Amino acid sequence: MLLKWIRCTVGDRARFDRGQRAWADLTGFAGFLGQRGGWDTSNPNIAHIFGLWASPTSYEAFMSGPHDLFATRQVGTFATIDVQLYETLQSIGHPPERVVGQEMLHVARCDVDPQRVRHFTDVQASVWNPGLLRAPGFQGGLLAQRELNEFLVVTQWETAEAHDEYRRGHFPGLRERAEPAPDAQWIVGHQIGIQPAWYVPETT
Repeated sequence: MLLKWIRCTVGDRARFDRGQRAWADLTGFAGFLGQRGGWDTSNPNIAHIFGLWASPTSYEAFMSGPHDLFATRQVGTFATIDVQLYETLQSIGHPPERVVGQEMLHVARCDVDPQRVRHFTDVQASVWNPGLLRAPGFQGGLLAQRELNEFLVVTQWETAEAHDEYRRGHFPGLRERAEPAPDAQWIVGHQIGIQPAWYVPETT
């Protein structure tokens, strides 16, 4: 799968919200697997959008076709935009595009030592993923990669409180087992309050 991560700096949140809801028409395009997003809890003027596509081919077909028509509906609603594409490597529990009703999404962006990439992905599968599946309130996630050594770990949570409990209860022991220091050169986290009206279900 292909993961698209969009980050926008927004001045008028209400206007951006109206424009974002217009993307509901994405449902129906071949290869589209769902989209959701929300506001960064640390900076309420930053919006994060995540879209999933079955393959680069299906995504490129959309981009070269109707994308520009969709985008015109949101022209002028943001000051800056950053778009990155990632290849998904691992699903954690339920595929995230098929889980609804959660309140919070957490993203960890990791820059990994190129010599430690294999170890990083192995530990994600053997330590972090099983630990997440045992955490109350966890509702699916994925690991995705861009270029050689940039990774995203995207996890969805029933509530922000459930994620806070995971950080206090499960996370310290998992981190000790995973020994991430030799792998990650830096990690940046984002906590996102999901906006239900921005959810677009996958094409069926």
